[in-house]
Amino acid sequence: MIPQSFIDDLLYRLDIADVVGRYVQLKAAGANLQGLCPFHNEKSPSFTVSPSKQFYHCFGCGAHGNAVGFVMEHLGLTFPEAVENLAGNLGIDVPYEKGMDVPAEVRSEREELVELLTRAANYYKAQLKKSPVAINYLKNRGLTGQVAARYGMGYAPDTYQNLEAVVENYASNTQLDLAGLTKISDSNRRYDAFRGRIMFPIRNAKGQVIGFGGRVLGDEKPKYLNSPETPVFSKGHEVYGLFEARQAIHKMGYALVTEGYMDVVALAQWGFENAVATLGTAVTPDHVLKLFKQTDRLVFAFDGDGAGQKAAWRALQACLPHVSENKRADFIFLPAEHDPDSFIRTEGPDGFEAMVAQSASLSEFLARYLERNYPLQQIEGSAAAISFLKPLIVQMQPTVYRSSLLRALANLLGATPMELSRHLGLKSREGGGDYFSPKNKGQFQGGQQNGQQGKFSGKKFSKRFGKFDDEPLQNNWGPRPTAKSPLLSLAARVIRAPQLVELCNSLLELYEREQDPAAEVHSFVHLLEKVRNDPNLLEARLQHAFNDEVHQNWVNSVLKEARSLDDSLDFETELRSGVYQCSELWFKAELERLTAEMPTQGEQLRWYHECMQRFQELKQKRVNQL
Repeated sequence: MIPQSFIDDLLYRLDIADVVGRYVQLKAAGANLQGLCPFHNEKSPSFTVSPSKQFYHCFGCGAHGNAVGFVMEHLGLTFPEAVENLAGNLGIDVPYEKGMDVPAEVRSEREELVELLTRAANYYKAQLKKSPVAINYLKNRGLTGQVAARYGMGYAPDTYQNLEAVVENYASNTQLDLAGLTKISDSNRRYDAFRGRIMFPIRNAKGQVIGFGGRVLGDEKPKYLNSPETPVFSKGHEVYGLFEARQAIHKMGYALVTEGYMDVVALAQWGFENAVATLGTAVTPDHVLKLFKQTDRLVFAFDGDGAGQKAAWRALQACLPHVSENKRADFIFLPAEHDPDSFIRTEGPDGFEAMVAQSASLSEFLARYLERNYPLQQIEGSAAAISFLKPLIVQMQPTVYRSSLLRALANLLGATPMELSRHLGLKSREGGGDYFSPKNKGQFQGGQQNGQQGKFSGKKFSKRFGKFDDEPLQNNWGPRPTAKSPLLSLAARVIRAPQLVELCNSLLELYEREQDPAAEVHSFVHLLEKVRNDPNLLEARLQHAFNDEVHQNWVNSVLKEARSLDDSLDFETELRSGVYQCSELWFKAELERLTAEMPTQGEQLRWYHECMQRFQELKQKRVNQL
């Protein structure tokens, strides 16, 4: 972990106006600065930067944070990467607390690989200028020197040891092999992996070259050659052209996802600078997640042939865990004889723009797929389609979008949404939930159970969360929500794995800070105290563990949820994920409270920055669990 003292010092040295100003055009608006929000589409500026308070806030979409948070969200970096990025701009090294640091030899190896790849990229660029054959090839594809320069394109001459001219100790430099730049022959001689190819450097979020794609000028096979997996490059995670496309994605409101390098540069040549591509592999959930950090809409445009259709279907599957009412995926279906490159050169930008406007939504694509592959007018066809859908729909989060999709699919398949949900094995009903959600907060008193005291028992515990007495709270129920409370879900997993209750300690420490905890928090804390004091507490005793109706009803809902959980679940992972989610929600609420109070100095401002750091770290932990 990066020491908080270093982060405080870094934020002190930075001017958020300079950080944001690199990416957003800002104008003075009184004591603040104002511009168009980079996180959502808008025509009138609602994005404000406060130099005096050193944070930003958008009144349109609610985005807010400090300089580190801005770089994380805008560039799609993790918290440590954002700190490294900002510290690097100031020319200072980032310290790591003992036990959390990346080993020096690992950092050194990665840095050496990036240096080699950068040196190779510069060499290939220089060779492109010297090769009339390569230049003519690009001109015949309709590409200009400006586009080639934008993407750092180059050319690898068709000889075996080109990089010997720019790399010392070429013959013995094993790092070249590790970087994917060279190979070893049967006669134990090192030779270049890329030869006679147009070179497309692949950049990470920092703009560093981490790999290459190379295309032959003729019809040789393979047509495309990609860098192998290396310590700095993973095909299933990186997206070609994303570094160059970020501004255009924010401006145009969507990312245009294609299959190939040439598609990206050709579309950019015609004005679609928001184009990106997967790297010789199918779209993965990691790709989708990475792109959804940049925009709320993805438009997939793959080749019109059978292979392109299969790639589009795999992209749909990769999107399912991440789509929602706020994140959508659309699909362009080109004529069978075209790919995006050939289509735009034939039909022009207006023709391609029309295809984007007519793109099919994910739900339309899914319905069309079922209609084409199953005889839905027959009972057998509908039953087979439902069986086919089950492993797909269970990947989706229980959002409003999933409920709407289920209604549409149920109508298509001749079932009710409830019937379809049951057949798909969804554990939570789309039409309602079962959890306790009181409108009013209550206060309660009462006795402490006998048994060994846990970390949050005793005077401190009683002072903050009170004790129960015999007078019941008013059972004032509000409308039942469409999804279960994260806190209730977490409590159910504690019931199923009471030996792991200590994993909740960090969350309880957050609830300890609250002056007026919500009633559900009271119930959760007291339930955990009972489990902590008696890990073997029987379910029957828990059903009558509380005297008042409100808390007992909540516990009974927890028990009902616990009984529905599959025994095959990894409860340690489930518990950690639940703690991350509840903690993230707590910090989000705390940041909203602090933002409303506009902290300017002292302990409150320090606490704001700490909350921001921990909030971003929790988001990253949850992403890493996907």
